[in-house]
Amino acid sequence: MRVIIVTDGDPTAQRAVQVAAQELKLYPLIISKLDAEQIKGPELSSYILQAPREPVVVMVDDHGEKGTGPGEEIICYLMSQTDKIEILGVVAVASQTRVKGVPIDCSITADGKLIEYLPVDKEGIPVSGEFNLKGDTVEILSRYPDVMVVGCGDPGKMAGFDSLERGATVTRRCLEYILQGGGKRD
Repeated sequence: MRVIIVTDGDPTAQRAVQVAAQELKLYPLIISKLDAEQIKGPELSSYILQAPREPVVVMVDDHGEKGTGPGEEIICYLMSQTDKIEILGVVAVASQTRVKGVPIDCSITADGKLIEYLPVDKEGIPVSGEFNLKGDTVEILSRYPDVMVVGCGDPGKMAGFDSLERGATVTRRCLEYILQGGGKRD
């Protein structure tokens, strides 16, 4: 089963992912907030494998937890399931967390522009002089250099640029880029 991971899980991000995924005919696997706080990798993997179509878009979040949190543990588990799950790519969501971050292939800015190798901040604004996207649930991605990583500001927000009224265009563009790129780095 082909999967795209989004490293956010708040309600606004969930709605943005739903809108963007449905427009692209992807299957957004949205799990209730209560379940998302308790779900583990094997259970999420089971839900993915039961999805009615693919690619499946899943959301994982550490909820600000320092170190390796539950979202990163789920990423590790999904990455280990290579016989059942193919990770096409990850939409790495920026936050104001003070972490080392992760290198990215590109970012999509709040105004929808693609910029290679340069991260964006939570508002979707390019961060010059930086090479790593800083986010809550992203550092674990450094362990998986073959997986495509697309940087993004806060889904559904970014000062209204990614609002539902605008069709969550930034989130959609991130998903499209992963789909078009085949999910693997050159």
